[in-house]
Formats: sequence, C-alpha cells, structure tokens
Amino acid sequence: MNETIILETAFRLFTTQGIQPFTMDEIAARLAISKKTLYRFFTSRADLVQQVCRLVAANFNQALEEADQADADNLQRVLSHMTVNMDFCKKTSVAFFTDLQKHYPVEYTHLVHTLNNFIYPRVLKVLEEGIVEGVFRGSLHPQLVVTILQQHIQKDFEFAAELVNDYSKDEVFRQALYLFLYGVIAPEAIPRLENELKKYSFATRLAQPKEIQQIETDQHK
Repeated sequence: MNETIILETAFRLFTTQGIQPFTMDEIAARLAISKKTLYRFFTSRADLVQQVCRLVAANFNQALEEADQADADNLQRVLSHMTVNMDFCKKTSVAFFTDLQKHYPVEYTHLVHTLNNFIYPRVLKVLEEGIVEGVFRGSLHPQLVVTILQQHIQKDFEFAAELVNDYSKDEVFRQALYLFLYGVIAPEAIPRLENELKKYSFATRLAQPKEIQQIETDQHK
C-alpha cells in the first residue's frame, strides 16, 4: 500500500459520494489496511481532504491544459474549455462541495477560487480574441460574461444534482452550454459553431431547446 493508492481511493469516494460518509476507519476498511497504516501517510481526515482538493484542482487544470494544446481557433477553444467544465460537473457529486463547504470551509473557498482561476482567464482570452475576429458578438462585455457564466455553472451544478425524473443531469449541462454558446456567437459564425458541435457526442440538433432555435431564426432574418 502506498500514498498514491490511498489518495486515489479517497478522491474517488469523496468526489462521487461526498466526504462525510467516509471516516478514516471506513477508508482503511475499504483499502483493507489498518488505520495505523492509513495514519502513517495522512495525519487526519482533514489532511486527506486537503490532498484530495489539490488533486481535484490538478486534474481540472490538466484537462484544460490538454484542451489548450490542441491546434485550434478561438471557437474550438471555447468549446473545449466548456466541455472540460461540463465533464467535471457531471463527474463530481454536489455532495462533495456541500460537505466541503460545511465542514472544511477554508478548503472549500480555496478550491473554488483555484478552479475559477484556472478557467476564467482562458475563457476570457478566447472571448476577447474571438470578438476581434468577428466570431463572437461585438456587443459583449467579456469580463461580465465570464463572471455571469461562472454563476450559472454553479447554479446549474446544484440544479442538476436535485433532479429526480424530469431531466437528466447530462441534459441540464448540455442545454446550459447551448444557451451560452448561442448567446455569445456572432450571427455570421453560427454555421461554424453548428459544424463544430457535430464533432461532440453530447451535441445533436434534436437536443437544442426551442429558445435556441428561435434565437437562430431571429439572427438569420
């Protein structure tokens, strides 16, 4: 048994089911090790939570860096960034953030701040450059748009976690992504956007809400 295996196990449990259900005794039992062995690597559950938060942030940043490495234009980059964010929200349980905020508020604040700092400048940059290129609407206020987007992401994340039967979690994030993209795209760049969306498995014409279809109709008039 080594530190990496313990951390990866805690990461999987915490981010999919929340922190509170898993005491150090429970984690040790899951790993089939003694609690003494567990404490040899992590001094407390708080220590383990801190390390998990660092791993959450590192994985998120790595996914964004991989998206940045692709030879892509600004429209493709914003799609990649938003897809990384959507995948993160789909894979991470709201219970993780709820438990973190309630029981480890310092770690919660630091993690949210770190995640925002990873994605905010990236999306801001592609919006600013895309406006100059004519890909995104010239009337946009990029900083305000990204700030509003961050608030929406948090609310969509919480809303999706509360759903029971009406909509799937995937559909919530897909519709939110469409509303953002069709809200910022320049009318003349809509065909490019739709062509790019065809490359993503989550994006289909049938999945688009009526509101978005009406936006497109109005823009083409």
